[in-house]
Amino acid sequence: MKRATRIMLERPATPARVRGRTFVVTGAGSGLGRASAEALLRAGGQVVGVVRDETQLRRVRSALSSAGGARPEVLAADLASRSQVEALAAEIVGLVPDIHGLIHCAGLRLPDRTLGPDGTELMFAVEVLAPFLLTLRLLEPLRQGEPGRVVLVAGEEHRRGLLGPPQLDPDNLEGERRFSPTAHARQMALARILLAQELARRLRDSGISVFAVAPGPTWTGRFRHYPWHRRLLEQAQLFVRRAQPLEAGAQRVVQAAVDPELAGSSGGYLVEGREVVPSPPARDLEAARLIWEKAEEILGERFLPTEATPP
Repeated sequence: MKRATRIMLERPATPARVRGRTFVVTGAGSGLGRASAEALLRAGGQVVGVVRDETQLRRVRSALSSAGGARPEVLAADLASRSQVEALAAEIVGLVPDIHGLIHCAGLRLPDRTLGPDGTELMFAVEVLAPFLLTLRLLEPLRQGEPGRVVLVAGEEHRRGLLGPPQLDPDNLEGERRFSPTAHARQMALARILLAQELARRLRDSGISVFAVAPGPTWTGRFRHYPWHRRLLEQAQLFVRRAQPLEAGAQRVVQAAVDPELAGSSGGYLVEGREVVPSPPARDLEAARLIWEKAEEILGERFLPTEATPP
C-alpha cells in the first residue's frame, strides 16, 4: 500500500482522462456529488448518478443533462436500506459492463441519533455500510474498468479533537452508547478513511485501486438538517477557513478518480489535491479490520474472506 507524502497531483481533470469512461457517483442529488457528476459529464464521461429518492429523479436528470456530454443515467436508492443498495447494484450491473470510477459522495450530518429503515444508525448506514456493500457488489464491472478506481469522500475531521486526533471507538460506531453530533462526524470521517484502506488491502491483487479524499473546506449543504443557529455557526467556520466554491471541491474529487499519477497506487489519502499521510488513528490496521468486521456483522455476510490475512 503506497504511503506517499505531499505529492501534488495533476489538474484539472482533462477530457482525455475522462472521455468514453463510465463513472458511478452517489449523492448526485446535490453538493459535491452533483458537482462531480457535472464535471465528469462536461469532460465527456458517461455518468450514472445515484440520488436519494424518486422525487429527485426528474430534477437531477434535467440538471445533469444541461451539463452537456453524454446523456446521464440517474437512479434512485435509499442508501440506508440494504435491500435498496442491493437493487441499485443489480441495476447498475445491468446498465454498464464496466466502471472506471465509483465515487462515493453521499453523506449527511444529523444533530440527533436517528435510525434508518434497517434499524442501523443513519449516518453509519449511509457513509460506511452503503459504500462497503455497493463497492463489493460492483467488483466485476470495476475489474472490467481496466483499472477501476474507487473514491470515498471523507474529511479532515479525523485530525481534530480536544485531546488530539480522536480514536475509533468500536463499541460506539453507531452512537449507541453516547451520541455527540460533532464526535460522530469525526468517527464517520475516520471510518471512511479506514474503510478505504481495508478495501485497498483486500483488493490489492484485483487491479482495483481505492482512495479516500478530503477536498478541503467547500461550500455544500451538508448541515441542512441542523437547526438554523448551528447552520450559521458552520457557515461562519467555512468563511473563516476560506472555503472554496463547490465546483473547485468537485475537481478535487474527480481528480482522485482519474489522475494518472495515482496509477499503480492504492490506499492513499488525498487532501486538497495532495497525497498525504493521515492521522495515526486513520492508519490503524486493526481499526480498519474492525470496521470491516462490523459491516459484515450487520449485513450477516462475509466478504472477500480469502483476502483476510494482512500482507
